[in-house]
Amino acid sequence: MSPTTYYYVRPTDSLFVRGNLAFGDSGEHGSSQMPPPPSLFAGAFRSALLGQDVEHLSSFLSRGRCTDVALGQCLGSPDAPGTFRVTWLSLAGDPGGQAAPEPMAPLPADLLMLGRQFARLEPRAAANGVQSAGDLPLRATLVSAKQEKPRGGIFLRGKELAQHLQGQAIEPTHGIEASQLFQRDPRLGIGLNTDAHTAEEGQIYTTEGFAFSPQGTSAPTKFVSTGFLVGLQGVSDLMPRQGVLRLGGDGRSAHYRRVDVDLTGIGLGQIRGGGAAPAKGATNLPRFRLILQTPALFSQGWLPEGVTQRADGSYRLQGDGFTARLACAALGRREVVSGWDLFNWKPKSAQAAVPAGSVYWFDELTGDTGKLAAWLDAGLWPHNPDALQQSRRAEGFNRALLGAWN
Repeated sequence: MSPTTYYYVRPTDSLFVRGNLAFGDSGEHGSSQMPPPPSLFAGAFRSALLGQDVEHLSSFLSRGRCTDVALGQCLGSPDAPGTFRVTWLSLAGDPGGQAAPEPMAPLPADLLMLGRQFARLEPRAAANGVQSAGDLPLRATLVSAKQEKPRGGIFLRGKELAQHLQGQAIEPTHGIEASQLFQRDPRLGIGLNTDAHTAEEGQIYTTEGFAFSPQGTSAPTKFVSTGFLVGLQGVSDLMPRQGVLRLGGDGRSAHYRRVDVDLTGIGLGQIRGGGAAPAKGATNLPRFRLILQTPALFSQGWLPEGVTQRADGSYRLQGDGFTARLACAALGRREVVSGWDLFNWKPKSAQAAVPAGSVYWFDELTGDTGKLAAWLDAGLWPHNPDALQQSRRAEGFNRALLGAWN
């Protein structure tokens, strides 16, 4: 598999990321989502690759494939994607100078900010006399001395995310508020009569945008700018080191540049608390967590690919050379993923997605952890994905991080 190349993407204007809610009637509000789905950046970068040469763009639009060998191998066709793949997406802050952009991740579902302290959800057996829905043996239980409503809009820096994956405690000062990365920027719109070129009576609506690099914030580290960190595979040297993308609703511009970042402490990380991953071929390994880094499109709804219910009622993950028991899960509210198919000029099928940050706890892991890591590195997809799953895999869905379960 080709190495990942990272790009820092900085919106130069307010960014509009359309949500998947009904919108269009008078007085309605067009909601947006942040962070956006990885497909937004997959489309932007693939369009930028095609737009470098009008002949390449014309060839793809007419035939569904580029005549240029290298570009054709990278992009493939609408039904059979090539080597292009989004492998990382997060918000990011640029400290400036020679420092690399710093990734920022929303709080995983097993980590909450209560007041000014972090609290964890831990798998626990239901107490005697307590009934709850679900077939899994353990329940994600809040471990806290006090009961408070969790604070939203909190992000973790890359270093702190790595510590959380290793099972280490996170200090409250390690959280950064969303307002220090972006601010909501609602815009007023008026419907137009295309024939008379006049405003339609009563057709007033608002859309929600996001302004990045907010000024006057009291961030712990003052960023020169804020934006996104995007990891791509398969682009090789086809992508210029820097340039401009057409990003989001209304085709707003965003500047991108290639950057060198080290994410080795995140991702396939540790499945022993703070220790190295077990050697390839080892058996009887400890338990672990899977934390979704991007939204996941599972064929079984909330269940990851490869997990099935056995005759004894347990849920087992059966991979190529490894197996584990699904013991607990903490899931966010379901999202809807769709999009627009530019080649076929029609909407993409709407699919229910498990949101990023959702957590799955596995135990009774046996088998080859090298193959577990390979499955995780390729995304949580079935062994033989269909055409739609191949397309969504190239867009960056179903990416997950491996963490310790102490």
